[in-house]
Amino acid sequence: MRNKNFFKQKTALTAAKTRIYKEYIEGYLPKLLMSKGICLIADLFCGPGTNGKENGSPLILLERLNYILSSPQLQKKQNKKVYVLFNDQDKENIENLKKEVSNFQYDKNVIEIFIKNEKYENLLPNLIKKPEKKEIPKFFFLYPFTYSNVKMKHLKALMSLSNSEVLLFIPIFHTYRFSNVKEYDKTHRTRIFIEEFTIKGMFNYENVHTFMASMREKLLNEINIPYIRDVLLDGGGSKNSLFLLTNHQKGMLLMNKIAFRNTDNGSSVIVKHKDQNFLFGSDEGSSFYDDFREKLKEFIRDREVSNYDIVDFTIKNCCLPKHAKQELKKLYDLKKIKVFDENDIELSNSQKWNIADELKKETIFKWQK
Repeated sequence: MRNKNFFKQKTALTAAKTRIYKEYIEGYLPKLLMSKGICLIADLFCGPGTNGKENGSPLILLERLNYILSSPQLQKKQNKKVYVLFNDQDKENIENLKKEVSNFQYDKNVIEIFIKNEKYENLLPNLIKKPEKKEIPKFFFLYPFTYSNVKMKHLKALMSLSNSEVLLFIPIFHTYRFSNVKEYDKTHRTRIFIEEFTIKGMFNYENVHTFMASMREKLLNEINIPYIRDVLLDGGGSKNSLFLLTNHQKGMLLMNKIAFRNTDNGSSVIVKHKDQNFLFGSDEGSSFYDDFREKLKEFIRDREVSNYDIVDFTIKNCCLPKHAKQELKKLYDLKKIKVFDENDIELSNSQKWNIADELKKETIFKWQK
């Protein structure tokens, strides 16, 4: 359980987490509402709404919703509806949140807010059985009291709902630090979490990045979804992480863009503290990109692949289409690949290769032996 002082001020790590959450909402909601006109957003460990004098995730969401809905395009769209669910098991948090929400101006015809004071484990079954409407797009933000609050079965259940996404926050450094403690018995909650959420289980991981990679692989295997994006929030002695779980390529691409916007390596947000002279560190930045470069070469070697295949592969591997294009251009200049259009005519102009966010007609890349 978080201690009572947790929400009295916003730490640098919390600020980094809420910044990424805010940027995802800003990119996710406008397109979703323009195409579907409706969605459900659930913050299931919402807290009191504030961190000291700063807005917490509930008020950040409402503030961003007001901004998004004020756009001329969405103003014209008829029958818009956003269901918002805030839940916290701490009654004091919920009472404070109700006061904050009552002071917040929003269009009640468009935004419908439900505020609940239930244990997450008790709320979840009803939420899964009775979503407002089956086909409504759903976004779940999970910022649990402790890492052990969320189980793999919970994530499976949420992702089994149609049009569902989950943004999961994990205080990862605690579990990583104790991942090689063999003395833990089988009932110890740290051991249970590590064995449930990593491929290797209790193991002496090389670093926190390899620990997160093991988590990502386990989530991909267990939940059976195509896209999982992790971002490390690195405060030195304290490290947290965010995991986006989605079935949608555009959701994964958006989080990739946010990660690269907030880091210099697409992997870690290095949170500034008083002893640092820079905001973003370069720790393991080259290895993150080197891994992608080698994976891309392996993916296209000895086979024909389309631009669609390459872009999807790139997004799944936490990079952007422009990164793939840079590497493909190097391989082309080294005469390692040739590129052809739909009529089998060779394309030397990389502008016509159609490696971009919005995919156009198919082109074929062939490895040259």
